[in-house]
Amino acid sequence: MVTFSTESILLLSILLFFTIYLVWLLIKKTYQLNNIKLEHHKEIKELELKIRKDSTTRQRSVLKGQISETIAPWSIKAVNSVKELNFLGNPIDFLGFKGLDGDGDIDIKFIEVKSGKSQLNKNQRRVRDAVKEKRVEWVEVRIKEIEVEEKVQRS
Repeated sequence: MVTFSTESILLLSILLFFTIYLVWLLIKKTYQLNNIKLEHHKEIKELELKIRKDSTTRQRSVLKGQISETIAPWSIKAVNSVKELNFLGNPIDFLGFKGLDGDGDIDIKFIEVKSGKSQLNKNQRRVRDAVKEKRVEWVEVRIKEIEVEEKVQRS
């Protein structure tokens, strides 16, 4: 029969203990890694849900704005009737000519339709500032006679 010395048994015991400890550490780290993966997966799902909700909210806001621009002409009090409005679209929505239906003086109005929390964009603010600072002019363009030369070639 094989006999082991005390030193060999001690060395084997230490080696066995160290192996068991390493296996335990490996199991513990694997468990921690799996928990981190689950949390990360949960966070990703929550973020995706938040992004979808935000996208839906923005789409609704855009749609509400488009509907508001469509029905706005009938509720604008800055002019007397819808006939006094001209749609521009960009950079502002309407140019209104209050009093155009009558024979008296008219007032020219720059009209931008907004809904909800939407704000003027950079170019809309620039147009607003130009109007407020009275940097507005009347420009008349006349086209003189245009000559058109027509050549017909027969085959």
